[in-house]
Amino acid sequence: MKIHIAKTPSDLESFYPLLTELRTHLTYENFLDTYHHAHKNDQYELVGFFEEETVIALIGYRVLYDFVRGRHLYIDDLITSETVRSQGIGARILEFAEERAKELKCTGGLRLCAGIENTDGIKFYEKNGWKARALAFVKRI
Repeated sequence: MKIHIAKTPSDLESFYPLLTELRTHLTYENFLDTYHHAHKNDQYELVGFFEEETVIALIGYRVLYDFVRGRHLYIDDLITSETVRSQGIGARILEFAEERAKELKCTGGLRLCAGIENTDGIKFYEKNGWKARALAFVKRI
């Protein structure tokens, strides 16, 4: 499996269709705008995993600091193409994230949020050694 960090407009264009399987609300323009702001302001990285020339999975992450965990790798986005699910690729992406966190000296480990309704995702994370430690609250304004 080839791994490639988004660096060019062409990379982003090739990653967009798969990301919309996870983020169905995104228009291409909104995707580009959000990516550029997150990359510039938070060093957000979007990484594609390829089989031959086809993007089969993506992970988007950034390094955060807080008083609870210190420096940690936060996973914003993780998607595996429906065509290759249940083949261990998601687990390999989580291993990639762990290695990346070590390289980036994230002594606070890794963190992500999964929607309460995302029962399949929650089972996947638990199966891969992740523990639910908090509820995330949101309030729209």
